[in-house]
This record gives sequence, structure tokens and C-alpha cells, in this order.
Amino acid sequence: MDLSELHVFLTVAAERSFSRAAGKLHRTQPAVSQAIRRLEEDLGERLFDRSSRDGVLTDGGRVLREYAQ
Repeated sequence: MDLSELHVFLTVAAERSFSRAAGKLHRTQPAVSQAIRRLEEDLGERLFDRSSRDGVLTDGGRVLREYAQ
């Protein structure tokens, strides 16, 4: 787990949007998505519900957010 990926995760969770998080982080939206994808692969767990337009956390995402904060 990379700390920069964790920072990206917390920003997406706080903003509830990959696009808004990208703006805050001064990154592109695809770069933010890729960081989240790498984190999910490392953990073997989906962190966001991709069927929702908002950045809705899964149960695993909520656990990671509590841990990361």
C-alpha cells in the first residue's frame, strides 16, 4: 500500500467524486482512477461502488477510511 494512493483514496472519499478529487489533487481524473485501482488490487477489495455516480464507499472502503484517518 502506497501512502500517496491512500491520500488519493481519502480525497475521493471526502469529495465523493473522482473528478472533484482530481481537481483538489492537481491530477487528471484517469490518474486518480488508476491510483484507486492499484490500491484495490493491492488490497483485493473494491473500495467504491462503481454503479453509483457518486463516490459511494463499499463496506471495505468504509473500513479503510476509518483505518486511514
